[in-house]
Amino acid sequence: MTRAPAPTHDFTVVYAEEDLGPATAPFTCRPAPAGNGIVVEGECPRCHGRTRTEYRHGLPGTGTKGLLSWLAGRSPAPEDDAGALVREVHFCECGHPHPNLPPDAPAGCGASWRITTLLDGGTA
Repeated sequence: MTRAPAPTHDFTVVYAEEDLGPATAPFTCRPAPAGNGIVVEGECPRCHGRTRTEYRHGLPGTGTKGLLSWLAGRSPAPEDDAGALVREVHFCECGHPHPNLPPDAPAGCGASWRITTLLDGGTA
């Protein structure tokens, strides 16, 4: 049995802020190279471009204790990265300036989604 070829990045998708709901394709997470966060990578479900987002530990939405960890002398580190990441809304950061991209928006197609499958991508 042969698999269908994976879709390629569609550079013609016009920028539009659109919530796509749960993404069915798997995403991976791994420690950030500097060790101060995690990197989530995958394929945008709208334009099919490779998207990569770094989330720093200690920021809202990353599952850290924040100030309490700092006061206790511990560097912020999430207790459950995967749990926090599946609750987070992710955005296309494919790096391509899609048609009609607003000047103040990051390069991408404007799509947002939630991750349903998060795989361990190993070490940085």
